[in-house]
Amino acid sequence: MVELKNGVVQLVKDLGAYEIRIADPSGFENAIPGCRPHDIWKHCNSVIVFGLFVGLDYYRSLQLERKTVGENRIMHIFRDWIQYKVAEFLQERRLNAVIPTGLFDQERLIHRLSLKLAAYEAGLGVYGRCGIIITPEYGPRVNLGVVLTNARLEPDQKLRKFNPCRNCQRCVNSCPPGAISEHRNPPTGYSRDRCVGFIQKLREELCNKQFLCGYCYNLCPIGKKWADKPAFQLSRYETLSDLPARERKHLIMRC
Repeated sequence: MVELKNGVVQLVKDLGAYEIRIADPSGFENAIPGCRPHDIWKHCNSVIVFGLFVGLDYYRSLQLERKTVGENRIMHIFRDWIQYKVAEFLQERRLNAVIPTGLFDQERLIHRLSLKLAAYEAGLGVYGRCGIIITPEYGPRVNLGVVLTNARLEPDQKLRKFNPCRNCQRCVNSCPPGAISEHRNPPTGYSRDRCVGFIQKLREELCNKQFLCGYCYNLCPIGKKWADKPAFQLSRYETLSDLPARERKHLIMRC
């Protein structure tokens, strides 16, 4: 399966991810019962995890004319497209793939499979004090994608020597609801309920369902590479109607 893994890695990197790693589905000991890869799909043999560098453009969204429908962050749409391309790549080789979607707990907004835990298990990053995944390359400024497959791919190792929060308290000191403790090791010092509850109150107060806090994400100093690197640019395909009339006419005649 070395050739297959290399093929998946090359595909995902060609599509725009900066890193892709494989997790063993038999791990995930810290997952909420019912939210492990084998709970989602019993035939899962490998968990494919990739990261997209997003910078602060993680917040950029598609603005619909009248209302927001579902998830409209551009990088989430891009991530989903890559996930489906990976699934298509595997299916063309007579393998199966499942993209974990939806919520396990609607009230607490807990997803069926934690993308953060998948990234940790695959060695893409480690948990920071604030409960988000910190990567060596770009800190927390990464969007994660996951595909489950029945292909047996060689799993990668966790990042056991990477400890970005050892001498840092920036997110602890800046968290508005005080959801992060400096006295406990990541991620046990992070109160998800306090964090999510604060964001929900902000949204109710502002009547904005898409509002986010962002303090820990924005202020994290880890990942020096990201500062001067543009995340992505929006563009569109060029069409015949965009060309000058004379050039358009000549092009049509040549075709």
